[in-house]
Amino acid sequence: MKKLLTLMLTLLLATALAACSSSEEQPEVYKIGAIYSKTGPASPLGEPEWNAAKLLEKQINDAGGINGVPVEIILADDETSQEKATEEMNRLIHDENVVAILGTTTSGASLAMKGIAMDNEVPMISAGASVHIVSPASEAKWVFKTPHSDAHAAERVFMYLKDAGLTKIAALTDSNAFGASGLEQMEAIHNKYGIEIVTSETYNTKDPDMKAQLTKINKSSAQAIIVWGTNPGPAIIAKNMKELGIDIPFIGSHGIANQSFIDLAGDAAEGVVIPTGKLLFPTQITESDAQYEVISSFYNDYKAEYGSEPTNFGSYGYDNVMLIVEALKAGATDRESIRDYLEKNINGYVGATGIFTFSADDHNGLKADSMVLAEVKNGKWVLKK
Repeated sequence: MKKLLTLMLTLLLATALAACSSSEEQPEVYKIGAIYSKTGPASPLGEPEWNAAKLLEKQINDAGGINGVPVEIILADDETSQEKATEEMNRLIHDENVVAILGTTTSGASLAMKGIAMDNEVPMISAGASVHIVSPASEAKWVFKTPHSDAHAAERVFMYLKDAGLTKIAALTDSNAFGASGLEQMEAIHNKYGIEIVTSETYNTKDPDMKAQLTKINKSSAQAIIVWGTNPGPAIIAKNMKELGIDIPFIGSHGIANQSFIDLAGDAAEGVVIPTGKLLFPTQITESDAQYEVISSFYNDYKAEYGSEPTNFGSYGYDNVMLIVEALKAGATDRESIRDYLEKNINGYVGATGIFTFSADDHNGLKADSMVLAEVKNGKWVLKK
């Protein structure tokens, strides 16, 4: 009788421990924080990222969640403000206790959020372009990003310039973190491609006119102008160039890879060339392309849900969510294990932006040659052959 009682107590204890263990392994919900510029100057970039997160949350939960656990993506609008971005990040980490942070849209705010992610040891996947978000690797242990880096975009531009036989350029860059980083990347590689930066000018993000800078550039020997910024600045520059009769190529950054640039610049957008990801023109991607299925499916679902195109910025929102989902599916369900999974197990992952391979030395996981070139023709972005 004593042995039977002991056995029963042992079984009851084991059952209780198993229940506790199961409860720990299977939370009621996976909470992910997402900060994007839903409003403010960067909203043409942030809104597709925001929408992608909402769409995926619905699709994941409609399909039964992640291993039976629903996901809750807590969205926060940083209003294109660095201060608001950091405020919301602290709230999501400390009040909502999220397992990861997605965002934000702009480089400056992402760089500010990076420090918070590092201090609190929370995995963060940014939608900002600056290479400094994930570099140097020793200072970005907890931080990843999905857009092609400005280092990739600058190199893709210089590959194009070399092929076109253009050897002298002018740089006209936004004075913010994105523009400054783009200029830094151009200055770092121009000699490698035999290209001379004959003059360099900057503008402020909210400047309404850049004719003074363009007049200086027009007096130089530049054969092309490289404009590095996000809307509305580049669109204003395109219109100013047309008004001044400056007839040399305008080559932009991937920061204007959306219809908003064309809408703002009007017919002055014609002929503008940019480096970009493939989601900008999903119907022009061939079925043999490794990204075809992901891009087509996401594009069609997004357009059916929102009645508009996701643009490349929607692809960042898509990849940010799905990379965390990959980690959660594999059983990485806390902050540290998610970080470790991303760094060690994302190898050849096919996303909407590109094919990602993360490592301890590379938390972006993309290459310059994975970008393509786009050109504005008849008021639309088309794949430049």
